[in-house]
Amino acid sequence: MEIIEFNQTRALLYEKAMTKYPNARVRDLSAMLEHLEPNKSDRILGFGEGNGYFCQSIANRVGVSGKYLVTDPSNYQLAHLVSRLSLPQVEIKQIGVEGLSVEPSSFDKVWSFGAFHHSSNKAEAMKRIYSALDYGGKMVVCDVFQGSVLAKHFDDVVAKYCVTGHDVEFLSNDSAKYLCKQAGFKDSNIQIIDLPQKWLFRSESGLGEFIYQLHALTNLPGNMAGKISQTVDSCRNILGVESVGAFYELNWPMSALIAYK
Repeated sequence: MEIIEFNQTRALLYEKAMTKYPNARVRDLSAMLEHLEPNKSDRILGFGEGNGYFCQSIANRVGVSGKYLVTDPSNYQLAHLVSRLSLPQVEIKQIGVEGLSVEPSSFDKVWSFGAFHHSSNKAEAMKRIYSALDYGGKMVVCDVFQGSVLAKHFDDVVAKYCVTGHDVEFLSNDSAKYLCKQAGFKDSNIQIIDLPQKWLFRSESGLGEFIYQLHALTNLPGNMAGKISQTVDSCRNILGVESVGAFYELNWPMSALIAYK
C-alpha cells in the first residue's frame, strides 16, 4: 500500500464525506458483522482501516478482554481515527499490510473492507495475513473484484479524476484463490461470496457530494456544482441508482474473500 494513495487532501475530503453522511454505508456495517463476526475476547487485526468507519463497532464487540490492532499506511487517515478512538483493547499503527510484522498465530481474525486492492505486493500481503492468523483463524477480505461495475467506476472515473489517481489491480476469483493457496490456505477453506452492497442517500445531490468527496474527484472539470452533477451522472450510468422509498440507493457491488487457516 502506498501512502500517497491518501495524501492530506484526499484524507480530508474522505473525512468530510463520512462525517456529513454517517448513515450512507450502514449496510457495510451489517456486512462486516455478518462475515467478520467480531465477538468478545477476539484478537482482530484490521488493515487498510482508513479513518476507522468500522473500528468503534469492532472494538465494542471484542471488549476489554479482546485485542484489536488497527493499521493503515496513511498517517493522514489515521490522524482522524486517533482523535476519536481511545480504548484499552485498541492499538493503532501506521503500516501497510505487506509490511505487517506481528507474532505468528497471534490473531483470531484478520480483515479489511475495500483496501486490499491498494496493496503493492499482494502475494507478500497474503503471506503476512496467513502468518498472523492463529490455527482455525479467519480471514475476511471484502473488496472490489475484476469485471464488476464497481471496478469499472474506479477504472473509468476514480483513476481519471481522483487527486491522487488510482493505479491499482483488482482481484479476480482465480487470482484471489491462487494468492490464498500460495500463502498456505487450503483450497477447501477458501470461499468467495457476492456482497450486493447498497449505499443510501436522501437526495441525488447528496449522493454526488458523498462520492465526489470520498474519492476526491477534484480533477473533474467545471465548478463545484458541475463536478457533483457529473459525479451523479457517472454513478447513474456505471453503477446504477434506484429510488426506493425515501432513499436513493447506489449500487456498490463487492465480493468477500473468506478463508480459514
